[in-house]
Amino acid sequence: MDFPQLIAPLLESQNLSDTQARELMEYLTAGHATDAQAGAVMGMLRVKGAAASELAAFATVLRKESVGPKFDDLNDFVDTCGTGGGIPSFNISTAAAFISAAAGVSIAKHGNRGVSSKCGSADVLEALGAKIQTSWDVLKRMLQTTGLGFLYAPAHHPALQHVGKARRELGFRTVFNQLGPLANPAGAQFQLIGVYDERLVRPMAEALGRLGTRRALIAHGMDGLDEVSPVAPTRYALLWDGEISDGILTPQGFGIPALDPKIILPGDNLEQNAALLRKAVTDVDSELCTAVLPSAACALWIAGKARDRLQATEMARQTVAEGKAKAKMEEFVEESNRA
Repeated sequence: MDFPQLIAPLLESQNLSDTQARELMEYLTAGHATDAQAGAVMGMLRVKGAAASELAAFATVLRKESVGPKFDDLNDFVDTCGTGGGIPSFNISTAAAFISAAAGVSIAKHGNRGVSSKCGSADVLEALGAKIQTSWDVLKRMLQTTGLGFLYAPAHHPALQHVGKARRELGFRTVFNQLGPLANPAGAQFQLIGVYDERLVRPMAEALGRLGTRRALIAHGMDGLDEVSPVAPTRYALLWDGEISDGILTPQGFGIPALDPKIILPGDNLEQNAALLRKAVTDVDSELCTAVLPSAACALWIAGKARDRLQATEMARQTVAEGKAKAKMEEFVEESNRA
């Protein structure tokens, strides 16, 4: 099928069928599209808005074409990967991953370099001293022994290089920002996803339901944060064993006060961001730690480690207080550098 046929529905602002969406994504990832064609697809989807069915079909192709080890023999994972693109903040979801892993949850964090800032999860992990692109054997060993692995998106999705230039030249967020969290190579069955626009909350949850994810919480802070906000209310959609519900989370619902927005601001460079993350997982009395607790609590809750969010918050707090989160961070850095 040629390109005009593939995009015919999009030209009329209509949704693609599952088959059409899969064929279009396969066309893009095979490198058949020119930069102009890839940019046109991203532009039309941005204007129309990608439907849940389209997101699921696109993600199915990306999962199928991902490379790396098979994870079928390992335990169910939680992924705390978000879309990026919200208001700038320090690396809350990465800190939450360390705390959650230290509390006994298996974390397969899918991530990349910065979108909303110059310090994404990959950037800050490198600044902490970790090796983000390990061999497949090392990655699988880390998931087995430490319960925490980092799945560097470009290494697992090399086919996306074909749309990379068009994405950079467009200069705005595209459907591929949404697809990152939906295309976890380990097939994470539990996901905490922060999104940059509240209009994405419900479609992302519906897409994960179509993909067979067991539980997921999709969150957008009303302050613009692409996380569960410790500053303002957060709009969410919750996928729980096939059912989707919507609602509002507040900092007070986690037993914490609403923080000053200045607390979550990122540092000026990678070293400062690494220091902020280190303090968040080390100093339980710091406001940085408090800022991470809602995200860590949601990860623990959807993974079934706590009966509700309040219990999960206390579990996360205790994990930091006992030094387990700091130890997990140090273990992760050490193991990632072991050949």
